[in-house]
Amino acid sequence: MSKAKPTKTVLLVLVSTIASLLVGIEVAAYLTVPGIAMSSEGDGLVIFDPEIGAIPNPSSYNRRIYPAIKDRKAFAFDVYTNDRGARVDGPGERSPARVDILTVGDSFTWGYHLENPQTYASTIGRKLKASVSNLAMASYGTTQSLQILQRNRDLAPRLIVYGMIAHHFERNVMPCAPSYYPFCLDVSHVVADEHGDQRIAPPWSNGVRRLQQQLAGDYYNPESWLMHGIDVIQGRIEYARATFDEADEPRKNRAMAFLLREMERTAAEMGTQLLVVYLPTNYWGPPAGLAGAIGNIRLLDLTESFKRNKEAGGPNPYIVGDGHPSAAGNALIASEIVKYIRREGLLE
Repeated sequence: MSKAKPTKTVLLVLVSTIASLLVGIEVAAYLTVPGIAMSSEGDGLVIFDPEIGAIPNPSSYNRRIYPAIKDRKAFAFDVYTNDRGARVDGPGERSPARVDILTVGDSFTWGYHLENPQTYASTIGRKLKASVSNLAMASYGTTQSLQILQRNRDLAPRLIVYGMIAHHFERNVMPCAPSYYPFCLDVSHVVADEHGDQRIAPPWSNGVRRLQQQLAGDYYNPESWLMHGIDVIQGRIEYARATFDEADEPRKNRAMAFLLREMERTAAEMGTQLLVVYLPTNYWGPPAGLAGAIGNIRLLDLTESFKRNKEAGGPNPYIVGDGHPSAAGNALIASEIVKYIRREGLLE
């Protein structure tokens, strides 16, 4: 009996500890992670890349479905990609060996909410009768845009168009990209050593798997529940760490200048032109740091074009209740870029 009591006590402590851990996982990884007003069909939109974090899924199809919420109407759109991951009009398309224009950027350039023919990248191609490879992706900053450009330099474009928004200053130094969930979608990001020398650091972990498993709800068997729960907790710790160590304005500005110089150098090595297009969010102009970071790179700031359109009573360039450029906004962006390209002779 004297031996049985300690054994029973140990077992009770062990069972109690395991139960507490499992309850903790349920609370931290599931009960306190809110659902999102979006669903997805088809292939994964992105795949994990150990250097960049998330890259467009090549030769894929994905349908994004958003229900009506508040002042936003329900909508859905289809995303097709070619063998390089560039957005295209339909299935089975392959990338040409070379293109006239290569576009990089985030969801504003990728075409959130829109079918591919409505995006400004596709529209400038039709208007200029030029081939375009749109390698932008939602949640990207300058960091990922640069890396994608460097990987696709063999496309030998005559012109590179980088669609920039104000938030790229933050994204460039954030280890976690914007996402639907309160855990890290790990991406490459700019860091500086003790001497102030800057470099691009790889993602901390596989946030793509974490995000896609959460979105799919693929965690109902015990093993998946446990492993995904632990991974979500890791992602929440990463997110807390990233947001706690938020960069100040000088650090963001230095990172942007570093990345733009690298983009400029890459374009020069490719023997092509580089055009940065500033795309205003809610009519906001560019951050003050852009003036010092842009250097001699061509910059087309569309803030005044958006404001003139508003003053003239033109169609709303933004999706109501969202902030991304609408179909009308993309048409406006395309019109201004085409005028600039023709005026400056960038494809001649």
